[in-house]
Amino acid sequence: MRSRDALALPGDRASRFTIQPSRMVLAMLATLGWLLIQSTVLPLLGWPMLPLDPILPLVTAFALGSAALDAWLLAILLGYLADFFAGVGSGRLLIQYVLVVCLATPMRGRIVLRDRWTPALGIASLALMSGLGVALVLAGLGVGSLADIQHLPGEALGTGLAAALFWPVYRRLAGWSPDPPARFRRLR
Repeated sequence: MRSRDALALPGDRASRFTIQPSRMVLAMLATLGWLLIQSTVLPLLGWPMLPLDPILPLVTAFALGSAALDAWLLAILLGYLADFFAGVGSGRLLIQYVLVVCLATPMRGRIVLRDRWTPALGIASLALMSGLGVALVLAGLGVGSLADIQHLPGEALGTGLAAALFWPVYRRLAGWSPDPPARFRRLR
């Protein structure tokens, strides 16, 4: 038994270069629903921007799942869509989601993701690292400002809490099968 088999994610036996259009459409519809609520309903309630990003955990769930091509396509499409709804011309969210896929993909099959808090802590740290990387790159290009870094801890905390609350939904949208039954080996 290889060590990778012991920590493999549900459905990890699928090829990494396949596309599951139904899962991608579900993720796009869920994201579009959130973006419509964020841009229309939340400003009417007096909350123009919440300090969380529920799209980032979805992209992370796809990056940690079985198909890497789905994660890359979703990072690009959802990042473009989120930037469009935010009205930001810098491409901040697109760059951040692509960076999250770059950081999360090597972790596929190496961490246990069945509970809520391990992925939530990981997603919070991914949000902080990717947000910091994007802010520094954009500040270096003269497009962003270093003042954007002040909001990163709150956004990372909010995104981690969103991941903890909705992790089963993210797993289902990413197409993970239910937890496999535990297999016991006989001790000699």
